[in-house]
Amino acid sequence: MRKKTLLIIIITIIVLLVLAGGVFAYLFLATDVFKSDKELFAKYMASMADEKNGFVPISIEEYENKKENTAYENNGSFSVNTQILSDTTTDTSLQMISGAINLANSTYISFNGKVDNANKKVEENIQINYSDTVNMPFTYRQDGDKYGIQADSILPSYIVAVENNNLAMLLQNLGAVDVSNIPNKIEATQLQTLKLTKEEKNHILTNYIKPIYENMPEESFSKVKNSDGSIAYVYTTTTTELKNMLVQILETFNNDTVMINKVNSIWQEIQEVSNINDNSKLEVGSLNSVISNLKEQSVDEKQVQISLTQKDNDLNKISITSEDINIEILKEQTESNINYEFKVNDEQGNNGSIKIGYEGINTNSVTEKYDINFVASEMINVKYTLKNKVTFNNQISIDSMGTNTILLNNYNKEQLQPFVMQLGNKIAEVNSNQMDQIGYQKEFINPMAMWFTAPTMLGLYNNISSTINDNNDSLKEEEIKVNNEQYEAFKGVISGSQAKALCDKVKINNMSGISQQINVKFGEQASSTAFIMNTNDIETIKNNIQPAKTYNITLSYDISTGYVCEIGITEIN
Repeated sequence: MRKKTLLIIIITIIVLLVLAGGVFAYLFLATDVFKSDKELFAKYMASMADEKNGFVPISIEEYENKKENTAYENNGSFSVNTQILSDTTTDTSLQMISGAINLANSTYISFNGKVDNANKKVEENIQINYSDTVNMPFTYRQDGDKYGIQADSILPSYIVAVENNNLAMLLQNLGAVDVSNIPNKIEATQLQTLKLTKEEKNHILTNYIKPIYENMPEESFSKVKNSDGSIAYVYTTTTTELKNMLVQILETFNNDTVMINKVNSIWQEIQEVSNINDNSKLEVGSLNSVISNLKEQSVDEKQVQISLTQKDNDLNKISITSEDINIEILKEQTESNINYEFKVNDEQGNNGSIKIGYEGINTNSVTEKYDINFVASEMINVKYTLKNKVTFNNQISIDSMGTNTILLNNYNKEQLQPFVMQLGNKIAEVNSNQMDQIGYQKEFINPMAMWFTAPTMLGLYNNISSTINDNNDSLKEEEIKVNNEQYEAFKGVISGSQAKALCDKVKINNMSGISQQINVKFGEQASSTAFIMNTNDIETIKNNIQPAKTYNITLSYDISTGYVCEIGITEIN
């Protein structure tokens, strides 16, 4: 009886020990209990590659593959909103730019259509909307390797298309001189050499990641509990330590024939698919000078923190912070929705963000949304927004281009260049008429141009304005003289051709939106009263000037600045 009881006790203890061991193994391997801050940092860094809940889960790849292999309908829009953050009420030049930006903000592109990537067919109805009543509709089509556009307002009933074939010859016929590096056909190719084998992954882990990780001191890692229940695992280092880490990686790579051969094979494949002829390649020791220069190069000593934040054991935030810049990558994921946000802020007042969202990613109706937003030097805020709803439908049918297609590849140089020139003139004419209808200043070409040029234009204006303001008190008379001489050269009696050239010079000056604006009066002498005349008026005056006649030019000057502010043009009978 005692022996039996003892046996039961022994068995019970063994079972308890086994269970305890299993629980301990679970706690250590599957949870964060018993792990050091350094180990937890490594754990969540590694979790980024998890297929289901990693930072880029496999559901995104599956969705993109579905778009490539399953036909779908789509419906969406693209818009831009630009805000000037400085006061424009007292600055005439900024008022001009602001007016153009406001019309650009009202302009947007809407689209809907059908896509069948598997069969290389697309039919997309696109419309540029300038106002409720003024728009520019056209259709984009793809039929195999042929890509075309059809617009009734430009060339009714005809599709103008190019074929992705004999591209060098096509560009030559269009007037290109050097086409030696132009491929015969552009093909989207996935570089097979970029894929890592299991052996290559283990090689990188053993020779690069582990040595770096092992050299990171335990005291550089810490843990922060946030008010929302999330926990951040922080690695604190310096710019010097990061530089030394880079040196360590390069020194290992410099003698690593496995990785050197891998990089050379990638470069060789890039050359093959891009029609590049370059026989250069890496060899053992190729990076000696790079490493030497990097070691000698000094860096500003700054603290850097890399933080990985998890909530409910899912990594949802990565941040890199230093004294002069902060970078954050955030992720939110549910069963059907995935949202990302990438944010950057610096000490100069520049900040920006990129948002990418998928709603219903595991269904047959997916809504994509992309937002790009940035603030430049605390002066301008620009936001680009693209929305697209994708509805999968294998019953989609897309017509071929048909016999009404003008395929540019089929025409020689003598036929092609006049046609393209006439087509360009027609597009410019339609655009000019539409700009008149919405009251858009023609010097800014088209509201869509402001979507991309406004930041540059305002940045240039800001720099020049700052320079002028900083030096206004000491502005030399010689600088004013040089500016005015270009107009004073026309003063007095000149020919009609010279008068037209003067109008062009004034037009360019006023288009810049930066220099002293100049008013032009026709049939009157210049007075001391000046106001800004828009480009349309100057163009009208220029058209009224007859080259065979002669004209008298008078000038007036701005009392406060000394610059030429008005020009009078009177005909001499």
